[in-house]
Amino acid sequence: MSPAKKVSVRRSVQELQKEYDQGNKKPLEDLVRAWKGIQALQPTDKRSFFVIGGYHGEPFQTRPQVDALSLVDTYVYWGGYCNHGNVLFPTWHRIYVLKLEQALRTIVPDVAMPYWDETSQETLEYGIPSILTQEQFELDGELIDNPLRSYTLSAALVDDTNFPSEGDTNHIYEKPKGYETVRYPLSGLVGTEEARVATEAHNAKYPHPSKNVELLNKNVKAWLAGAGPKPGDPHPKGNGVYWQFKNCLQAPNYTVFSNTTSAGQWNLDHSGGVVVALEQPHNDIHLSIGGFDVPGQGESGQISGANGDMGENNTAAMDPIFFFHHCNVDRMFWLWQKQHCGKDGSFAIIPNYAGTNSSDSQGPTPGIPPGTSLGLDTPLNPFVKDEFGTIYTSKDCFDTEKLGYTYAPGSLEDGGTSPQVPEGYSTKKLTVRGIDRALFEGSFLLGVYAIVKNENEPTHEYYLGHYSVFSRRDVVHCANCLTHLEVVAHFPLSNVPASEVNDRLQFRVEIFHRKANLHPDLKYTFQVSD
Repeated sequence: MSPAKKVSVRRSVQELQKEYDQGNKKPLEDLVRAWKGIQALQPTDKRSFFVIGGYHGEPFQTRPQVDALSLVDTYVYWGGYCNHGNVLFPTWHRIYVLKLEQALRTIVPDVAMPYWDETSQETLEYGIPSILTQEQFELDGELIDNPLRSYTLSAALVDDTNFPSEGDTNHIYEKPKGYETVRYPLSGLVGTEEARVATEAHNAKYPHPSKNVELLNKNVKAWLAGAGPKPGDPHPKGNGVYWQFKNCLQAPNYTVFSNTTSAGQWNLDHSGGVVVALEQPHNDIHLSIGGFDVPGQGESGQISGANGDMGENNTAAMDPIFFFHHCNVDRMFWLWQKQHCGKDGSFAIIPNYAGTNSSDSQGPTPGIPPGTSLGLDTPLNPFVKDEFGTIYTSKDCFDTEKLGYTYAPGSLEDGGTSPQVPEGYSTKKLTVRGIDRALFEGSFLLGVYAIVKNENEPTHEYYLGHYSVFSRRDVVHCANCLTHLEVVAHFPLSNVPASEVNDRLQFRVEIFHRKANLHPDLKYTFQVSD
């Protein structure tokens, strides 16, 4: 009989920081030492942060072998292995964090990857833990650049897609060796001379790192409390990231819990409150830290023009905070399993449902043909689990202890609670359709308002919430993105008095994207249902 696998405990990074401040410095020092080590490895080393961070979306790779599958022309690319908008989102990212943790252990054995507890009281009150934002850290008697704050590229990221089209944005994500990742409110676009000039002008407005951390934390806290802050509405209320994390734990099955595509279809098919997928608050945290990673994109926070690396698929995992964020996303997955699954953590996937096909939402990843049914046995490329080259599958993800880890207590341990609608307010929901991702470059955000117009009374608007789309900057040329492009968003009408929900109620959509006047004739459809 083989010996039982040792189970490590992943703790919150806030707890490690508290212990450090109280004199127990070793756990946090070991973590920083391990991160420093993988960032220092050669970019050809499979344990290096450059290689591991690149699995998510970079470097870009042209793939002539899929040209015949293109719906537009021969200029297509695969943008990484990451799974979004389908049922593999939680499991693929679970193994991704595990692979990062295994790389850390080649530097410091037995180190565990901590999670950033994004719904803790400390985060709600102060924002991102300071160990993830401070510039330097004292390690072994030497003051070093903090490897948890940013990553300096050990090799260039080269966008070789070279799309020869009018208004082309090719090379916008080309970043040279020595580039250091940035976060809101800064911009990190340096791929063209135009982008470099715009970035320098924007960043010159924010020369003080400590002040920038304050602005970042203000933005993250606003996203947690409200929904989609922007300069004209810096502190919106209702249905923020904290609410979404709580609500996603109430998702009735794994399929709709796992991703926005399945949850969107479920909300169309079923009456009752709006079901939130784990992927949705995940998207919002990305945008709250990165902004939008396309120049002139619009607002994704209290300051416009932020183009940090976390705001776009292709570069997000090059920022170390990505893995602290995704470790918490995995913890939320673990909490949902404890509440909804048996002792072994097993779950099922609804066959042939929206979000269960490789061509749903973002489209197929490398190694998965278009039109492939996604299930528990689908390989989670490129993650190998043994010396024979066997690829992990979602079945391997049922029990985290068999993977070698569990989680220490954190926030929301008691599970989510379904939001209570105040007395006298509507229990109905609104569905918004008619939005094509292919019309927009990169991530974008939509906000929705209900408009009440009563005779002889002032017009009143009720903010219903936001919906963020974490997308690639060139959907039209991305082989991963070419099918099932419609965005379907659902909003509770719980901010609107029930007496106002009638045939006279109107709705307004704001979309914040690269070009403010792009497609002004876009036609939305609105449906109110129970």
